[in-house]
Amino acid sequence: MNAKTLIYSIVISLAGVLADASFAQTVPQQSSALVAPHSGRVRNPESIKRAKLTRLKKDVGLDEQQVQAIAPVIDSYVTAVQNAKNDASLDSHARRLKLSDLRKRYDSDVDALLKPEQQQKLASIKAERLARLRGARAASGTPQTAEVPETSTVPPAVK
Repeated sequence: MNAKTLIYSIVISLAGVLADASFAQTVPQQSSALVAPHSGRVRNPESIKRAKLTRLKKDVGLDEQQVQAIAPVIDSYVTAVQNAKNDASLDSHARRLKLSDLRKRYDSDVDALLKPEQQQKLASIKAERLARLRGARAASGTPQTAEVPETSTVPPAVK
């Protein structure tokens, strides 16, 4: 290798290293506790709590007394979900089960604080959202597990 090529290689390598080091210093660092896994979104527990309360107010028309009663339920639910998601001792199946149990408890606690007409309205909104989600999954081609009634003689499809 001649001297000119060697000098150019050293200069280019040095420029690359310096540029990389200066770029690394300018990139803002995010707290790992607030980043949702695999999504890249920052999930602040306080903003989640506010969003859940705002959604309930909008969906079922909570009065001020209900807001005061539901706020601690939302706080404890969001905190418990964050703890479950960050619990490294749980495998994916146990984590899903725990999150499902937390969701069922949250739903029953919120329903207990709603009036019957609000409960019906919330149930219909949830059903609409679930139907939209299933429709979107069907349109995207994502496989869904279909439940076959036990009395059916048709075997489930093999993947």
